This record gives sequence, C-alpha cells and structure tokens, in this order.
Amino acid sequence: MASYFIYDSINQYRSDNTITEGQMTDSGTPTFSASDTLTSHERASDQNIGTVLSGVADRDAIEYAVGSSVTADAAAVYFTGDDGVSSGTIMTFFIDTDRTSLPSKGTISAVSGAGWAVTDLTETTGTKFFTEFNASVTNVSEILIGKKLNFEIEPDVNIQSTIDYNNEINTSLGGVSYAINVNPGQEVFTISFQNISSTFKSDLITMQDAIKGEAKKFVWYDGTNHHFVRLDKPMVMTEIADGRFSTQLVLRQQIQ
Repeated sequence: MASYFIYDSINQYRSDNTITEGQMTDSGTPTFSASDTLTSHERASDQNIGTVLSGVADRDAIEYAVGSSVTADAAAVYFTGDDGVSSGTIMTFFIDTDRTSLPSKGTISAVSGAGWAVTDLTETTGTKFFTEFNASVTNVSEILIGKKLNFEIEPDVNIQSTIDYNNEINTSLGGVSYAINVNPGQEVFTISFQNISSTFKSDLITMQDAIKGEAKKFVWYDGTNHHFVRLDKPMVMTEIADGRFSTQLVLRQQIQ
C-alpha cells in the first residue's frame, strides 16, 4: 500500500479552539448536545498517545469547534490496547457548521490490540468536527482529524534510521565523566525524494505550514507500519530541473 501522512489540517491542537464533550441524539443524522459524559475527554486531542480517555458509552461524543472554515478528509485514532468491542462500527465522524442533523463523513470499525486505526472521510469544509462513539470503546488515547497526503512516489530506497538516546555527558568536579539518560531513545528516520513534481512540493509545504514545522505531531504510514512523528527540522526544497524538486524529511519517532 502507498505511503502517506495524516496531519492536523483543521488547527485541532490550537489552545483557543473549543473541545466539548456530549452526546448524539440518535444513530441517523444526529444532533450533538453538550453534557458531562466522558472522563478526561481532552486526552483525545493532546498530542500524547500515552494517556487514555475513559467512561465511554454508546453515543458519547466529542466536538472540536475550530472557528474559521477548514477542510478534512481523514481521521486517525490511536488505541493503547484492545478497543473492548468485538465487531462492528465503533466510531463515526461528522463535519458541519452547527450541531444539528449531522451527516456521517466516515467510520472506524472494531480493532484489536494497540496501534493506529485510520479512515478516509468524505472531504468536507466546516467549523465543527465531531467524533461519536458507537459502543463502550476503551483505550482511545488520541483522535487526529485532518488531511491525508498520499505520496506521489515512494521515497528513495535508502531510507536512513538511527536511534537518538538523548544522553547528556557531564564531568564532575573531580573530573569523572558521567551520563544522564532521560528516555529509552527515539528512532529518527531520514527519507529522501530525488525527483518530485511542483504539485507534491506544494503539498509538502502546505503540510509543513499546517503543522508549524516541528511543532505538531502527525502520522506517517511507511507502507507497512504507522508511526507517530514530528519533523526534526524544516524541509529544504532544491530545484533539480524545470518544475522538478528534491527534498529530505527527517522524522523523529514520538515515544508518547
């Protein structure tokens, strides 16, 4: 399967956006009503996959009100473990400008085990984005609504990978060296494109602008596995011929 990125195109992570918990009225074209239903609902949109929301029941929902009109066509949900549901649809996504008669834009079906579940949404522009739970779902720690950027071509075969252990080497007053290690290490990937179109170049820059360079985390699918990553540094675009470009993306795996 072709590689892609899923990134926050709706400014979901802005601190001045409103995240509201509540419920949907029915299973057809529901209306969202705000109420205290979920425990730690903000955990579903904090760029951290280590802590889950809880207390989820059928028709519980989360609303992301982002202000200005923006467009989304994909969603990615991270589970820290089994979703607790045997089969069927477990989440439904809605996009609109108000809270009433909401048409479904996409769903996620039951999953088993930890990892990312992704779905394409009907591409829609709106100011309100909703996630409805269709069962007592467990272990949801992140819900990312945004754009999917499919790779125009696969990266060059020489993808580089290294581990950054974030060690700090210090020397004591007595001249003894010692190390401080604060985490088990982060994998850093370098993927290269030697010949891409101006369209794909523009798409990459649009993504970089949306995630504010290194500021926001996003999902990278390498054709086999999903990774939660940040840009380690901004991309540099080099024109190699008329309308053709090369670039590298340095992606740092996020531990949580």
